Amino acid sequence: MQKLQIVTDYLERLHAEIARNDSGEVATYIPELGRADPDTFGIALVTLDGQVYTVGDWDHAVTIQSVSKPFMYGAALAAHGRERLARRVGVEPTGEEFNSIVLDEKTNRPFNPMVNAGAIATSELMTTGDREAAAERMVETFSRFAGRQLSIDMDVFKSEHDTGHRNRAIANMMLNTAMIQQDPGDVLDLYFKQCSVLVNCRDLAVMTATLAAHGRNPLTRDTVVSPENVRDMLSVMASCGMYDYAGQWGYDVGMPAKSGVSGLIGGVVPGQLGLAVYSPRLDEVGNSVRGIQVFRRFAEDFGLHVYSESTDLRSVVRRHYRASEVQSRHVREEREVEVLREKGSAFAVMHLQGPLFFGAMERVVRRIDALVQDGVTEVALDFRRVALIDRGGLALFEQLMTALQDTGVTLLLAEMAHRDALRELLNLVMTWPDAPARIVPDVDSAMEAFEDSVLAEAGVKSDTQKLSLSSHEIFAGLTAEESRALEQVAGTLSFASGDVMLKAGDKAHAFLTIAKGTVSVTVGVGAGRTRRVASIGPGQAIGEMALLDGGKRSANVVADGPVLAYVFAVSAIRDLLPEHPRIMEKILGNMVLSLSQRLRRTNDEVSALE
Repeated sequence: MQKLQIVTDYLERLHAEIARNDSGEVATYIPELGRADPDTFGIALVTLDGQVYTVGDWDHAVTIQSVSKPFMYGAALAAHGRERLARRVGVEPTGEEFNSIVLDEKTNRPFNPMVNAGAIATSELMTTGDREAAAERMVETFSRFAGRQLSIDMDVFKSEHDTGHRNRAIANMMLNTAMIQQDPGDVLDLYFKQCSVLVNCRDLAVMTATLAAHGRNPLTRDTVVSPENVRDMLSVMASCGMYDYAGQWGYDVGMPAKSGVSGLIGGVVPGQLGLAVYSPRLDEVGNSVRGIQVFRRFAEDFGLHVYSESTDLRSVVRRHYRASEVQSRHVREEREVEVLREKGSAFAVMHLQGPLFFGAMERVVRRIDALVQDGVTEVALDFRRVALIDRGGLALFEQLMTALQDTGVTLLLAEMAHRDALRELLNLVMTWPDAPARIVPDVDSAMEAFEDSVLAEAGVKSDTQKLSLSSHEIFAGLTAEESRALEQVAGTLSFASGDVMLKAGDKAHAFLTIAKGTVSVTVGVGAGRTRRVASIGPGQAIGEMALLDGGKRSANVVADGPVLAYVFAVSAIRDLLPEHPRIMEKILGNMVLSLSQRLRRTNDEVSALE
């Protein structure tokens, strides 16, 4: 089956739509930037577990320009600490252009590290007097953020160096106010080089995903900066990262971001992902026109505003398994279990947990895709521990449904009843024509239905009735005479659907075997609710532990439909022993064998769930 590409397909549609916008102009005040192809347009997205999505001209290399500022700020925080840096650079928005020659009148500090003055002051802290060594350290730091070795575009560096007169004025002004203390030439050499580092969209998306992951690169697992440093970096990006558009950006998009005049924008959804866009057509403020559109649409479509409900949850899939590894709670014969182990891989279960926002649902979608590629045709999703699904998660689930429409794959959504937080998801599935999804009560019933179909197809479906005592598991191996003796003490009981056959807490004086129909063993789980722990059919015994201890019943047994059962009083069985001394021995031996088989299966299931 063709691989599902839910996120990639979305990005490609978004790219095609926004590519039609040709407004804006390429920056020309740095001559080398003016050579950019105005139609170049790429998008990249990287998740916290290292999944990379790219569309368009994502691999087009371009200089990072002002998008370098938060990363150099992070390096300075790591090297010099928050207090020392705060003495040199503030964190307030300016209301001025990014290259304004203005400082805070009270402190003589640059207003923030995202404007040129603040970035130059930050670079001064990373300048050592040895220009080459300082540049090498800077490139190495940026490379750790990007997860690969980066380099400087020396042509752009030379162009910036030759035309950067305004930045020289800023540096000399700060030298005059003692905000920088080294040779402005050395400081600007590093500043121009940091702006001239070559990256593509994928690089920048990895860099911003590193910030989303609290400073740990999702590809290399290298911790580049501390979570405390990341907090400060994201704070100034959120308030000052988009030039004079920062306020409107925070209102509309609501995620920390930084733009640059080369046409790059890098944004962070903390705890979820990093997103990068490149398109060199700029608006009057200096931001990429298409880039802003991409971020606006992406944030709107998936509800990714920083003040929307979201959580940094890495383990949305609590556990997962196939029906070949773990079977339903329906107690089956060994021959049936063998068939299910062989043919059960087409059914998969995923137990979900936490809120399903975009980043969490993306992982679920990707896991489902992997299962589909591996031949799974039914995926049961357990929503019991899902707190909510937000607009981003719902939008992505809708796209998953679209992708599965004609594949023959079915999603089974369990534990949805009476869940107001999942009402929109329920309505989506219920109103979808020919939906590739169904609502089921619970995972166990869905798995049991799958098992029944597999066993029927394999021709090994259990009998619907077993009227002879010799066909009952607990009485296997009895002689004809012993079976006749048991028949003399057996009682016959009939139950209607929903009848309680055994009740938890009652004294155990007898046990039953099922001749016809099925029963559910249930336990209380609080608030008047019960959960099925086993399903038992013809030939199986219930309450047989009465033979061992005569204690109280530990669970309820309820008839699933019309049930015919045989009942045996423990005292009556014991009364047979003088004439048939081996009856109890054989019954207990069968109990031990059954318990042993169930224990092995349980051990296998536990191993599968680890």
